[in-house]
Amino acid sequence: MAHDFNLETYNKQVSAVWRATLWLSIITILEVAAALMWLAWVDPSTNKMGLNIFFIVMSLLKAYFIVGEFMHIRYETRALTLTILVPTFFLIWFIIAFLWEGIEWLNARDLWGVIFEHGGGEHGHGGGGHH
Repeated sequence: MAHDFNLETYNKQVSAVWRATLWLSIITILEVAAALMWLAWVDPSTNKMGLNIFFIVMSLLKAYFIVGEFMHIRYETRALTLTILVPTFFLIWFIIAFLWEGIEWLNARDLWGVIFEHGGGEHGHGGGGHH
């Protein structure tokens, strides 16, 4: 099965790679500038939620360009693209959900005053006696 590959196709692909590289560079420069400005001008005790959301959005944009252009997902069929991206989305969602649940368990443990006593021994294992 032969593929038509000519100079025009090659030039389009090279142009797309350079365009993606340019966008990745711009986004990275914005991230570094935001971090440096935050360090220079904002009080360290200030809530960083806005800055964190900015970094998450910028990271997702970079992931979009990397996966789309350099991993060629943009050029694949819709079914293959969904086969790759949907499980990735759920994996990320599961990680966030498990971390959230773990934090809630930790908060509940602190709220209820639950204390875990370790077994006897100087190293926290073995035996049942207290020293």
